[in-house]
Amino acid sequence: MPEEEISHSHDRIFRHAMSLPLVARQFLETWMPKEFLTLVEWDTLRVEKISGISEALAERREDLLYRVEVAGRPVCFYILFEHQSRPVRIMPLRVLEYIGLIWQKHRGEIESGGNLPLVVPVVIHPGPGNWSAVRRLRDLVEVPADISDWAAGFVPDCGFLLVELAGLPLEKLADGRLARAVFGALQSERTGGMKFEEVQRIVGEIFAEPQRAEALKIANHLWRYLLHHSELQGREVCEIVNSTIPTEQKEAFMSTADILRQEGRQEGRQEGQHAGQLLARQQAVVEALEIRFDRVPDGLREEIGHIIDPTRLHALHREAIRCSDLESFVKAL
Repeated sequence: MPEEEISHSHDRIFRHAMSLPLVARQFLETWMPKEFLTLVEWDTLRVEKISGISEALAERREDLLYRVEVAGRPVCFYILFEHQSRPVRIMPLRVLEYIGLIWQKHRGEIESGGNLPLVVPVVIHPGPGNWSAVRRLRDLVEVPADISDWAAGFVPDCGFLLVELAGLPLEKLADGRLARAVFGALQSERTGGMKFEEVQRIVGEIFAEPQRAEALKIANHLWRYLLHHSELQGREVCEIVNSTIPTEQKEAFMSTADILRQEGRQEGRQEGQHAGQLLARQQAVVEALEIRFDRVPDGLREEIGHIIDPTRLHALHREAIRCSDLESFVKAL
């Protein structure tokens, strides 16, 4: 996929997810120092719009600006997602330009005798390799050695907090499950790790998030992202849906065929249709049991959800209609 398309794909999931206060907090709690976290007033955390600052910032659609009160004073976090696979040597200069643009919004405060808010730039580099370029602006400024002491006062400096995802296990990406799922998806896509086990773990993190309503705000976006960047077989998609996604959400997330069809992937359409057929057969078995016996234990539902042989599902559907009780059906499994 061309780098520009990768950027747009990252934009769709990263900016939407990181705009949620819960994900923003989970991110900051993971990567900020403890002495900072003890002073944060989390109820003041806001995501501010930056697209109107200038055309220069508007070009980076995935960047975000957080504002939060720390010990009663405002602190801004400018979050840059570096979608290029190779480290950018000019990043410190770019960061300085962006900080200047953000401070322009507070120019009136200076003119009235106030001070500028602290801006902490954070560069997120998902990999695949580590960041090898310079991290401070002073390292880009050439100063003659003979006048280095005198010139030091005239050399502007700016650094950034670097968040490197490459090489970290999923549990180390974030303490919060929702942020962990987002960064896990970005990391896996960049390193080519979008395999069945990784996708299953990422989806599992989403639905293990205690704040379910917040998780659902990005669940579908992340699911589409995972499907687009992986090469899961239809049976694998079906297994992930049945093993990790709550019953009330299965039908919506099983629209795999439609999702992949929108991406224009012929192979994906065929696999998605097959996955949809498998789910329909599994649901038919469960529904037959519900009609006969009113309720189906969750454990039995889960076991049926793991069966992906169409012939066996057909036989179990007939057994669900004929059996005298649930115990007889379980013996037929």
